[in-house]
Amino acid sequence: MNRVIITRPEHDTSTRYLSRWSENIIKIAEQKGFEVFDLHKEKAIRQELEGRIKKTSPELVILNGHGDSESVGGHDNYILIKVGENEKILKNRITYAISCKSAKVLGKACADKKTAYIGYNEDFIFNGQSKYLQKPLKDKRAAQFLDAANQVTIALLKGHTAKEASDISKDAFKKALKKILPSTTSDPYAREDVRDLFWNMNHQVCLGNENAKI
Repeated sequence: MNRVIITRPEHDTSTRYLSRWSENIIKIAEQKGFEVFDLHKEKAIRQELEGRIKKTSPELVILNGHGDSESVGGHDNYILIKVGENEKILKNRITYAISCKSAKVLGKACADKKTAYIGYNEDFIFNGQSKYLQKPLKDKRAAQFLDAANQVTIALLKGHTAKEASDISKDAFKKALKKILPSTTSDPYAREDVRDLFWNMNHQVCLGNENAKI
């Protein structure tokens, strides 16, 4: 049985949104017969992640959380993966990090002929509406960003290669921004969203083994 590990810290607004928008990813994975290890809230810590990876050897690791060029964080921003410390646990598998800048250094350190790392080499941005802070899944503005970002994982679960999955996600970002382009002359939020959707699309990268698949 193929295995997936997903981290879902949920300690602030951004991580709450990422966590809630990952619920459908878990459902899709389970429907396709994957065994899913959901490191949710306080379980999204380094010890738990390292232990699960060593014990289960998952084909796919999904990291949601705050990050920087050298690391990805988990619960309360405690570091899960950091260059020079434990990035080797991501070797020989596919990783997708919805996290700011982690592909800039961490992704390059992980990627090789047997390892694929999909992520963002600059900030990952999504915009939302304050009235939905407690109900993220109803936030249609945020949906433009998070639906497109999640297409990477959905495509991987369907058997696409890492490069194909990234391209599918980039196409989804492109479709989202084209949909709201007509509103940019009248809606300042639309102009902001077009700019940030374009930013995410341009800064999502697939490193290492582009042909890797589950």
